[in-house]
Amino acid sequence: MTAHKKFGFGMRALGMMAGVLMLAACGNGKSGDGAAKTDGFPPAAKTQIEVPADVAKSGTWGDVVYGDANAPVEIIEYASITCPHCAQFYRDEFPELKKEFIDTGKVKFIFRNFLLNRLDLAASTVARCGDMDTTKKLMQILYERQAQWEGSKTPEDELAAIARRVGISRTEFDRCLENTKMHEHLTKMSTIAQKQYQVKGTPTLFVNGIRIEGHGMDAIKKAIADAK
Repeated sequence: MTAHKKFGFGMRALGMMAGVLMLAACGNGKSGDGAAKTDGFPPAAKTQIEVPADVAKSGTWGDVVYGDANAPVEIIEYASITCPHCAQFYRDEFPELKKEFIDTGKVKFIFRNFLLNRLDLAASTVARCGDMDTTKKLMQILYERQAQWEGSKTPEDELAAIARRVGISRTEFDRCLENTKMHEHLTKMSTIAQKQYQVKGTPTLFVNGIRIEGHGMDAIKKAIADAK
C-alpha cells in the first residue's frame, strides 16, 4: 500500500504540497546566536493565517497561540512535526522561553506548521484534531516521542496510540486524518511561509516580524531585547 493511500491522502492534497516540499528542509537555521534579518519582505507578524469559513467548529485551525495576546513581543515559529531540530527546540529551548517570557506576559508565541513530507502532513493533521489545549498536548507528545513514531513501520498506528492518550478514539482519529480541508489549510499555511517570507527550513523564527538567524536561546533573548 502506498504511503498516500495509507494515510488517506488524495492526489489533490499531494499536488498542493509538491511546491512546498521541493524547497523545504529541516534544520535551515543554526541553533546558536544569530542576527535579525528583514530580507525586504512583509513582517510575518502582520499576516494572520486565514481560516476557512465553512469548516466545522471542531479542531484547531490557524495559529497555535501560547501566552498573552497583548504581550509586547510576538514570536512566530514555522516548524515541522517531523523535524528533529524542531523537536530539539521544543525540548531544550521552549521550556525556558515559556517560563521566562511567555508565562510572564512578555511574549506571545505563535506556532505555524511548515510541511516537509506526507508523514508530516499526517502528524500535523492529527495534532489539530481537538481544541487548542488538546493540540498543545499532542504537539508535546509528538515532539517528545518523535523518533519512536516517525521511525516506526506502522506510523499510523503509533499516531493513533498517541491520540488515544489525550482522549481521541480510533474512529475519531481516522475521521480526523482524512480531513482534506485541514490538509489544504496546512498546505496553504506552508505555501504562504515559503512564498511571502522565504521560509525554506525549520525551525524558522520571527520576532516582532523580523526573522532571526538561529533558534538558540541566546539569539532569541537578543531579538526580544532588541524588539520594539
